[in-house]
Amino acid sequence: MLTAWFARFRWRHFGFWNLITLASALLFFMLLVLPLIRLVIASFSPARGVPTTDFSVWATYAEFFTFRYYYGTLLNSLFVSSLATVFAVLIGFPLAYLITRVELPGKLFLRAAVVLTFVSPPFIGAYAWILLLGRNGLFTRTLETVGISLPSVYGWQGIVLVFTLQAFPFVFLLVSSGLRSIDQSLEDAAINLGQTRLGALRTVILPLMIPSISTGALLVFVTTFSDFGTPMIIGEGFRVLAALIYSEFINEFGGNPRVASTLSVILLTVTVGALLIQRAYAKRASFGQDAMKPLGVYRLARGGGILAGVFVFGGVLLALLPTLTIVVSSFLEARGPILLPRFSLEGYRLARRLPLALQNTMILVTIATLLCVFVGSLIGYVVSRQRNRLAAAIDTMSMIPFAVAGVVLGVSLSITFGGAPFFLAGTGTILVLSYFIRRLPYTVRSVSGMLQQLGEQQEEASVNLGVPPALTFLWVTVPQLTPALMSGALLTWATTAREFNSTVMLYVAQTRTLPVEVFTQVLQGNFGAASVVGTVLIMTTVVPIVVLFKVFGKDEEFLT
Repeated sequence: MLTAWFARFRWRHFGFWNLITLASALLFFMLLVLPLIRLVIASFSPARGVPTTDFSVWATYAEFFTFRYYYGTLLNSLFVSSLATVFAVLIGFPLAYLITRVELPGKLFLRAAVVLTFVSPPFIGAYAWILLLGRNGLFTRTLETVGISLPSVYGWQGIVLVFTLQAFPFVFLLVSSGLRSIDQSLEDAAINLGQTRLGALRTVILPLMIPSISTGALLVFVTTFSDFGTPMIIGEGFRVLAALIYSEFINEFGGNPRVASTLSVILLTVTVGALLIQRAYAKRASFGQDAMKPLGVYRLARGGGILAGVFVFGGVLLALLPTLTIVVSSFLEARGPILLPRFSLEGYRLARRLPLALQNTMILVTIATLLCVFVGSLIGYVVSRQRNRLAAAIDTMSMIPFAVAGVVLGVSLSITFGGAPFFLAGTGTILVLSYFIRRLPYTVRSVSGMLQQLGEQQEEASVNLGVPPALTFLWVTVPQLTPALMSGALLTWATTAREFNSTVMLYVAQTRTLPVEVFTQVLQGNFGAASVVGTVLIMTTVVPIVVLFKVFGKDEEFLT
């Protein structure tokens, strides 16, 4: 009798989904909360041999805000990221509006090109622009023959250029999605009251788009603020905060985890602060709305149509140019940093380090993706079906990885799991853990979003017929979630394959991946080899997106 009562109590209070909820909370605590706590603690730890005092624990922070060498990197990062954010909005919003609302030829190509820019590795653009506008670049040499000298692409100007063209798709995707939620009747009412179409855009549509624009601007700012590959390749001495974290943590004379932790906490504070400011602003500026009839497409006058076409195609092709440059240059004959205008497959034949990097990428990314699908489906069910505070907390925690920069996550995981008692430093396991926790939100959002559209009647009927909750989930729920799981898996795979910032903080020679190999070849001046590896990397990220769009009928809105 006591055994039967205990079994009923256990099932009532610690049933399958309650256990999954607890396990989900423990997972986020171990892989996200604990590493960030350890990161903060490490930033306050006194240096070796220095006695602990009230001042010594703040010493590194005091040094950061005292010495120009340190605080200058923060100012530099804020400067280039803010400029890139402004330019990305100025490019992304008009592009999204014109492609969505104006009759233009080749819209499928335009959308596909923007998506390709979105999934391309972040520092590929810096390397490509060196090939085009560097001191020995194609455009530079060509224009010099006719007496035209171009401004230097190196320094903060080049960083802003690359950041802008790499990140404006965030604004484009979110604005395109937001435009679909505005009802046509709002614009019609403004026009009937005497507004021109441009006036309706300014007074009606633009205010409704503030949440989408601000979210896109936030993503641009956070992404560029935490990127150090681009400044290291094209910055030429223009130091940013993320690059300083890398140099302090990965140092040929021995890293300095204390300083790297302090810098990481400062970077994390800026990105999380930007997130909180954006959310508060977007909440005040948001309007509840449902589009019964989405905004329609209209035709511009001949002159306006030509100008719109030039702006749209020019902007998209400019953003796509770095990717095309990498692919084309991979088939050119290379002599160290010099690419000769002769077709050759020699680069692919001599890419001795490519097989290992490709193998590591395929294995590590596949394992991380499978974990994301398996665990993300369970967590997605918890956050959408469980009605308790712990499930709400898990839902919040599942969004935190979006605000944690890759370089910060890499440092925190290394501090937490690199040494005793785990000793995972340099292993493939720690890379998988990094990829898993960083990309888990994709599957969680995909599954929870689809479950909110599905009723619970079939699941309840299955449980009432005696099928345990675990089997009900496997036999009833999972088949309904298959499209969401597959879509989430493909998006996770594509974005994880390009992951660089966290990888470069955690890898060793035996676990290097394609993004790390491209970065290494660029720093060594082997532009031909870098183009070969970069082309393979681009293909590994593009193929899943093509499958996602063709097989599952998704469009670029899914990426938001």
